[in-house]
Amino acid sequence: MKEYVLTKIRDTLYGKIPNEEISTVIDSVSFCLRNYDIMAKETSVVVYDNSDSQIISKFFIAKAVEGLCQSSLDYYRVILRAFILHVGKHIKEIVTDDVRVYLAYKKINKCSDNTLNNIRRTLSSFFTWCTEEGVLDRNPMLRIKGVRQVKKLKKPLSEDDMERLRSLARTKRNKAIIEFLFSTGCRVSEMVNVNLGDVDWQNGQIDVLGKGRKYRTVYLSARCKIALQEYVDSRTDDLEALFLSDYEGMCQQIKDMNKLSRISKGAVEIMLRNLGKKAGISNVHPHRLRRTAATTALKRGMPIEQVQKMLGHESIETTTIYAQSTNDEVKLAHEKYII
Repeated sequence: MKEYVLTKIRDTLYGKIPNEEISTVIDSVSFCLRNYDIMAKETSVVVYDNSDSQIISKFFIAKAVEGLCQSSLDYYRVILRAFILHVGKHIKEIVTDDVRVYLAYKKINKCSDNTLNNIRRTLSSFFTWCTEEGVLDRNPMLRIKGVRQVKKLKKPLSEDDMERLRSLARTKRNKAIIEFLFSTGCRVSEMVNVNLGDVDWQNGQIDVLGKGRKYRTVYLSARCKIALQEYVDSRTDDLEALFLSDYEGMCQQIKDMNKLSRISKGAVEIMLRNLGKKAGISNVHPHRLRRTAATTALKRGMPIEQVQKMLGHESIETTTIYAQSTNDEVKLAHEKYII
């Protein structure tokens, strides 16, 4: 139930504040609730009946078998529950207009286009499964189109930005994290789960578990290997995690090694955001380092198919987002070719 509450909070904040701030809120709430148990209070008139519960349970079993990660399963669960309780009908009674009215309701209540599309995709996944399994004769999502989103060009960090971050990262751990994210292009969720034993030091590579529970190999630059080795050599613990929570900022000497643990996504996001503030750079977060790695690789001539593999993208269309030229690059090209 506690996970449900945290997921519900994440869902409520999604699209309203930056993702790194959401993680900070979730980590703080989770810490405050660590000594409490939470029980649900049901006040709605229409709730799941046994058949609805069975349908939903089977759907999540199917998705888990397909390899959907736990955080995605939790997110799906929050969306489905909110939708069904709002509609006030049993699953087999839901029609297209119910979905349209719900999406309109969310839009009126200031739900972002990105969140609306996430809701639509989740409902589409659920009702498509219901149709394929014979639960429904007709898919109510067939005529529901995606919401058009304004495409914003998200800028990577410049070379100067990267150097400023490197110079201001005071601890060996923080220096290693920056180099790791930039060298590998990993998602922060992938990085925090890497263990010391996963690192192939001789070949400078690591097999990471990515989306869909699929492994891929990522590679360490010479600069990254040096930073990682210096960080690992400085440790006196016997924990398996590659990156640990950092108590250096709280005390000069760590007397209680039991306080050390695997670093969390939220901790990485907070560290990078604070580092960005010191450097005078806005919006410094793990995904921006991933974007910077991809953009840098493409600019230096790495084939887009190889960048796709490095990032672990299912579709190359996702990778092409990073290949979008900036206005400055277009201007330089124009000056070169248009005389």
